[in-house]
Amino acid sequence: MEVEMVMPQMGESIAEATISKWLKKPGDAVKKDEIILEISTDKVDSEIPAPASGVLKEVFYNEGDTVPVKEKIAVIETDAAAVQIPSKASAKEAKKEERKEVSDFQEKEVKRSLPAPEREEVSSRAGAKFISPVVRTLAQKHGVSEEELLAIRGTGSGGRVTKNDFLAYLERREKDEGRQKGEEAKVSLKVEEPEPSPTKPKEEAPSDSSGLPSLDWQSDGTKVVPMDNMRRLIAEHMVRSKRTSPHVYSVQEVDVSGIAKWRAKYKEEFKKREGFNLSFTPFFLEAAVKALLEFPYVNSSVEGNKIILKRNINLGCAVALGTSGLIVPVIKRAEEKNLVGLARALYDLATRARNKKLLPDEVMGGTFTVTNPGVFGTMIGTPIINQPQVAILCLGQIKKRPVVINDMIAIREICYLTLSYDHRIIDGALGGSFLKFIREYLEGWDQERTLY
Repeated sequence: MEVEMVMPQMGESIAEATISKWLKKPGDAVKKDEIILEISTDKVDSEIPAPASGVLKEVFYNEGDTVPVKEKIAVIETDAAAVQIPSKASAKEAKKEERKEVSDFQEKEVKRSLPAPEREEVSSRAGAKFISPVVRTLAQKHGVSEEELLAIRGTGSGGRVTKNDFLAYLERREKDEGRQKGEEAKVSLKVEEPEPSPTKPKEEAPSDSSGLPSLDWQSDGTKVVPMDNMRRLIAEHMVRSKRTSPHVYSVQEVDVSGIAKWRAKYKEEFKKREGFNLSFTPFFLEAAVKALLEFPYVNSSVEGNKIILKRNINLGCAVALGTSGLIVPVIKRAEEKNLVGLARALYDLATRARNKKLLPDEVMGGTFTVTNPGVFGTMIGTPIINQPQVAILCLGQIKKRPVVINDMIAIREICYLTLSYDHRIIDGALGGSFLKFIREYLEGWDQERTLY
């Protein structure tokens, strides 16, 4: 029997995905739930498992191809005989090629069944060991060198290093952080010693003898850096949003001194019980939920000449992924969660987003988005609406500022909130009223409220 593999739907409004790497080739045996390819979208980089055990009979797209969702990408032959003799999956090929594939397959199986010492594996395969794009992206984010990557013992097919292998390695490395810092300090001292030598000016000079600059930059002083798949799709999504929605922006100043005081009172208790810090973001999420319940047209989408109101509030929360772009995991049914519930959901989704462990369903179905560039020092932002939504809330940096209260100058915790909204269905009055509701909700925070 043949089982078809199709390109999965990885997120709302995502119509296609790019094949980053095939980990199996036609004729290879596969097991159910074994990772056989990696794909990339503007939302997530994912490892795709086999839907059944058998032999990968045929693939219809190559690495680098962009494929529409639900399009057939491969076929797995589940016939028992085909599983035992992989070469039958390629019966149309010459007998010599069949024998080679069977031999290659048997050799791989033998290598998998005979574990070798870790350093032996590294030394014998260092030149050819495959590091997947997903793992390599994580390595760049966490500052893991190529040498360290090659030293990680993989549990995947043929010794391949999986995401779980890499994350387990990071945990082990953190436990040895103190010792490693000492080693890094020694290395740093050795590197810094020769810096005062006469070669330093040479390295900085844009001369042909400097080597690195002449290789990195073209003669006209430019360098071409191709967009990776995620960045390309983000760019397309942003341009499409600006073309679709006439953006309007409203900004209001919010005094969050009351929240800061209340948070300071409970943050130690929260950290002790939950295991992570209580940030300011969940307060804004709760205020946004209350405002969306009051102004349902902000929790909607547009289809042609129809406005689609959404009963549930599914909050998208933008999470930065460094140079890899950003992702917007979704807190489903946020109206059913209290402050602690929102904090838990946000922490869980953000942590797994940074570790590329989100499920496809967790980046789908958002009805309203909150982004917080304030953590990077941004005071005021004008974000682009996340289609097909009609508004996005931007949180500015919270900072102490002098303000006038009852004709007296006081020092208060102040931030700026920006609402970007679709002028097709949200006018200035509605946008301003929505922001005013959030401001008044935050400024009127009940100091007698308990945490749990």
